[in-house]
Amino acid sequence: MRVFAFCNNKGGVTKTTTTVNLAYGLARAGRRVLVIDTDAQSNSTYSLLGNLDQENTLFDVLVSGAKITDAIVPTHQKNLFVVPSSINLSAADLLMASAPGRERKLTRALAHLKDFDYVLIDTPPNLGVLTVNAFIACTDVIIPIALTTYALIGISILESTMQELRENLDVSLPVFGVVANLDDHTRLSMDVLSAVREHFGSLVFETVVPRNIKVEEAHNQIACLFDYAPNSTGAVAYGKLVKEVLYRAEGI
Repeated sequence: MRVFAFCNNKGGVTKTTTTVNLAYGLARAGRRVLVIDTDAQSNSTYSLLGNLDQENTLFDVLVSGAKITDAIVPTHQKNLFVVPSSINLSAADLLMASAPGRERKLTRALAHLKDFDYVLIDTPPNLGVLTVNAFIACTDVIIPIALTTYALIGISILESTMQELRENLDVSLPVFGVVANLDDHTRLSMDVLSAVREHFGSLVFETVVPRNIKVEEAHNQIACLFDYAPNSTGAVAYGKLVKEVLYRAEGI
């Protein structure tokens, strides 16, 4: 089971969009996929389910001791499931602050999972206890980056945090890939993309995801992008990205 944590401590870099569309793409490619929404804003949850009214959520798993298998909800897409978030997670840092082994709660929960090929963890735009849990639970990190003026701001903090976790908690935290998003084909986007590739090298996926209104419309309609606008530039790009992910992960 491959566990990808989608992390960037800067907001607005399409972490949720990347997580959801890769999840759809992998599921449509025949893989059993589980999305875990660790962000109290619950955007992945809403995008996949269309509501936030779930009996068991990740809060119950991490704070109340519920089994993660009891929090798994099927989506309308075959092979795609989600562990929903809730607004209660906004208090998780405080409630888990003094809990023993708080950094490994998600890791222990995932130990009970079976029959999933990929687990995709959508994280909040900070480096609090929930993101640390995602880091420690994952097998690999995927970093979405928006091709905007401040794209690389905060990356050094993210990388420093990951290195501290490697050294202090004995986790490997390999970076599986870097996804360049929101390309608007301007000189600025080109310059930022060059800077991102210079910084991360071959870790940057060849696929560059363009800024495309159909992507946002699909989320607003609680629809799979590949069904809602299959010929849009966004759907085409994410389709190529799914193939790159599968090639890196499985060699196919």
